[in-house]
Amino acid sequence: MKKLHIIILAAVAIIFTCCKNEPQFTIRGTVTNAEGKSIYLSHLGINRNTLLDSAKIGKEGTFQFNQPCPDSYDFYRLQLDKKGRSITIAIDSTECVTVTADGKNFAESSKIEGSEESCKIEELEQLRMALEKQIEHHLKANGSAIGDARVAIYRITKEFKENIFKQYILPTPDKASAYYALFMQTRGMFLFNPNANRFDSKCFSAVATSLNNRYPESARAKNMYSIASKGMQMTRPAAPDTIDAKESNLATIGLFDIKLPNIKGDSISLSSLKGKVVLLDFIAYGDTRTSEHSIALRELYNSNKEKGFEIYQISLDGNEHFWKTSADNLPWLCVRDGAGVNSHNLMLYKVEKLPTFFLINKNSEIVMRDEQITDLQSEIDKLLKENY
Repeated sequence: MKKLHIIILAAVAIIFTCCKNEPQFTIRGTVTNAEGKSIYLSHLGINRNTLLDSAKIGKEGTFQFNQPCPDSYDFYRLQLDKKGRSITIAIDSTECVTVTADGKNFAESSKIEGSEESCKIEELEQLRMALEKQIEHHLKANGSAIGDARVAIYRITKEFKENIFKQYILPTPDKASAYYALFMQTRGMFLFNPNANRFDSKCFSAVATSLNNRYPESARAKNMYSIASKGMQMTRPAAPDTIDAKESNLATIGLFDIKLPNIKGDSISLSSLKGKVVLLDFIAYGDTRTSEHSIALRELYNSNKEKGFEIYQISLDGNEHFWKTSADNLPWLCVRDGAGVNSHNLMLYKVEKLPTFFLINKNSEIVMRDEQITDLQSEIDKLLKENY
């Protein structure tokens, strides 16, 4: 029995030693004017964020976190009292990262040493916030002229992405800052979309290739490769003999699905209408052209709703209450995109003016857009007669 105890104790000692010797990284620092507050460390995962540890800031303002090293470069969030801006820290190995900050203005006053990539990420955040200010400026300057605001926002966003590519992705696609740049958001939407834009797709592919070369077995590398592969397929140039939908009323293009809330708050997807002929309508009720447009749609809807016709109308109005009041008595499906003129859906469908509408056949394929149609009722009749 004594021998058995010795064996068990030896095994425990070995396990403890192995755990103790596991490669770790350290994040430590000093936060002034924060005595009694808690500081939190979270892991920013692919699908969810996980709280790893917390510490109470003492009189001296110091803190320290030790965590196992990730299997590739990874991202962590440092936040004071779970409110306000957080600091994103990139970890690539057994770094010892030092953070100094003022508790009264934690993220804005923070200084990071020991992690060049974390400093680059903070630079990216500063650029992103500057872009958001520009977008807000154009939205206020253009008022209800959504088409004008959209053109301006598209231009500055395009310039922003090209600048990010030249400065942070192209020179070092194998670094954490290049990866981070691809997932930046503004107004709740991702700036880079590999499934809708050829340029964005190439950016993802460059980072995915480099990440796969450095960490082929890591979860981030595999996920990134999957995203990039799908993006390349979605944005692959059409074959030379493919008929452009803008050149022929017979050509169809695949549907980018949309899922938005209606007046009651229920999410309705565009793809759920498969089997019906659908008019996809982008509109703003605050636009002066809307009234005449809605009158025409009501007559069209009343004539065809019993035959298998539906209207999926997307409002880009900024005021939710105004939208609900305006759409309350409309008989078709009314949903709202809260991103307004900065909506990702506008970019996917290349909407440059409001209203803009598309005709979709029973097989959920876009057949044509408004500028191609001379007789809307006639085109709807044709689609209603088709069988799949």
